[in-house]
Amino acid sequence: MQLVKQTKQFFREDWQSNPFRLCAEIYNAFTALATAIIFAFMAPNVPYGITYPLWLSGTALMIYCGWSRGSVGVVVMSVVMTIIDVVGYARFLLDLN
Repeated sequence: MQLVKQTKQFFREDWQSNPFRLCAEIYNAFTALATAIIFAFMAPNVPYGITYPLWLSGTALMIYCGWSRGSVGVVVMSVVMTIIDVVGYARFLLDLN
């Protein structure tokens, strides 16, 4: 029961601190799960036109989230993943094999 109280308190404080960041982190969590589920059930015919924008929007938002939390690791990982996926999405859009 103490864990539930602490979790509620964490979300309350995080919301009061920066509501946009909390929403962005929750959005990223859901888009990451959604794209993973889409990949799992639709492979090898993954709809990249849907999954790439979902994934990219989440990783781009996480750059801000990491920055606002002062987390170098989150910022670096999010920047690298965003760059990799922008290249992949561009290749997909340009139909480069």
